[in-house]
Amino acid sequence: MESAWLLPVLCLAAFVLLVLGGRRLPGEGWYLAVGAIGAAFLLWWPVMGCLLARGPGAFRFSWLPPPPPPGTRLAVPALPPLQTTGFAFTGFELRFALVVDPLAALMLGIVTLVALLVQVYSLGYMRGEARLGWYFAAHSLFAASMLGLVLADNYLLLYFAWELVGLCSYLLIGFWYERRSAAEAAKKAFITTRVGDVGLLIGILLLWRATGTFEISAIGHAAESGALDPGPPSDGIVKYEYDLDRSGELAPEQAKRDREVGG
Repeated sequence: MESAWLLPVLCLAAFVLLVLGGRRLPGEGWYLAVGAIGAAFLLWWPVMGCLLARGPGAFRFSWLPPPPPPGTRLAVPALPPLQTTGFAFTGFELRFALVVDPLAALMLGIVTLVALLVQVYSLGYMRGEARLGWYFAAHSLFAASMLGLVLADNYLLLYFAWELVGLCSYLLIGFWYERRSAAEAAKKAFITTRVGDVGLLIGILLLWRATGTFEISAIGHAAESGALDPGPPSDGIVKYEYDLDRSGELAPEQAKRDREVGG
């Protein structure tokens, strides 16, 4: 299971090699991308076997681990670290982890298999393209980002991987940028996803403010234990709740209260 981190790293290494020297390689180095994702798919099998034999686990790295700060609002449990590395900086803590649970293991298999099939299909579909190496480089980075997204146990790492997925989508959609339709579609996809990502970032920061951690597992434990209390609505945010009956109309009691309030 400890080898799960190799899956995104292999694809990331293929991306770096293709960007740095793809033009000087035979076939612009397409075999590096296909070989990396193929090796990742093969490595998925022992990861899945280890999961079935040993159960879920975490491969954890720590950076900036301080002593517990005074007045901590919320103590959240965390998975025991399998490996830890880091240094101290008073008043701040930042930890990253790659977690393999049943859902993550399933998605690792799906992502690596689908990415492998796409790249094999692309060998024929993209044959003769002038920027073949760049296409496979972008696709390798896309696969690495998706695998990192699946394994992340930290919302910052998840957000970073998600942003890379959006960047790769922009690069792949706009691969034929000389075509106006492709260029416009790439810009539309990039702008639309960036707007949505602002909401995701705000949600991550609100969770960190409420729990003092970015760890997904720790925030999940806090929510399950009831320690994650959103508190009453404030700062000008008013929450309206309407009970709807089966016909889609306001329930009589709620409608009556609304009429009384509206005068």
